[in-house]
Amino acid sequence: MSEQLVTPKIQLLPVEHWTPEVRDVWAADSLKTHDGGLPPQMEGLPDTPNLTKVFAHHPELAVAFYPIARMVNEGRLPHRDRELAILRTALRCESVYEWSHHYEMAQTVGLTEAEVLRTAEDPADADWTAHEAALLTAVDEICDRTVISDTTWRRLRRTYDTPQLLELPALVGTYRLLASVLNTSGAPLDEWRTERALPVVSVSVNGGVPA
Repeated sequence: MSEQLVTPKIQLLPVEHWTPEVRDVWAADSLKTHDGGLPPQMEGLPDTPNLTKVFAHHPELAVAFYPIARMVNEGRLPHRDRELAILRTALRCESVYEWSHHYEMAQTVGLTEAEVLRTAEDPADADWTAHEAALLTAVDEICDRTVISDTTWRRLRRTYDTPQLLELPALVGTYRLLASVLNTSGAPLDEWRTERALPVVSVSVNGGVPA
C-alpha cells in the first residue's frame, strides 16, 4: 500500500516548531549551505523534506542520524553503486518514500530508467555486470540475514577496497533504519516528488551469485 494513503502516526513538525538543535543540524546539512561537496543526485533538491519534519520530533535522534546519513551519501562508493544499493534496499523494505526519491535521483548519476526498474529483478538473472550482481546480492543478504556471504564478499573484494566494503553494509543499514522510521510514521511523500509504485521484487532462491 502506498505510504501516501496511510494515515500518519506521527504528524510532520513545521519548521517553526523545531528546537535549536534540529535547526543547527539541518543548517549544517542544508542543501542551500553545503559548500559544493554534494554528490550529483543530491543537488538541487528543495530543503526540509518530510523525513526531516518527522525526525524533528526527536532532536537527539535527528542530531545523531544526520551525520551518518550525510557520510554514506557522500562516501567512497561510486555514485552509481550507491544508488543501486539504495534502490534495492528501498524495494526490500517496501519504502515508497525511498523508492520514489531515488527513482529519479539515480538517473542523475547515469542509471537509465530501465536500469532503475531492473533493480527489482533477481540479481542472479538480470543483465548486470558481475560486480553489480554481487552488489545487489549483498543488499539482499544484509536484508535477509544481516551478513554478506563469503561468496559475495569475494566477488566484491575484486573491485572494492576495505573501506568501501565497510561502507556498503553501513549504507544499507542506514536506509533500512530510515525505511523503518518512514514506514512506521506514515510520512507522506514530499509534494515536489512524483510517487512511483513499488514493482514486484524477485529474490534469488539460491541465496547468491556464482563465485
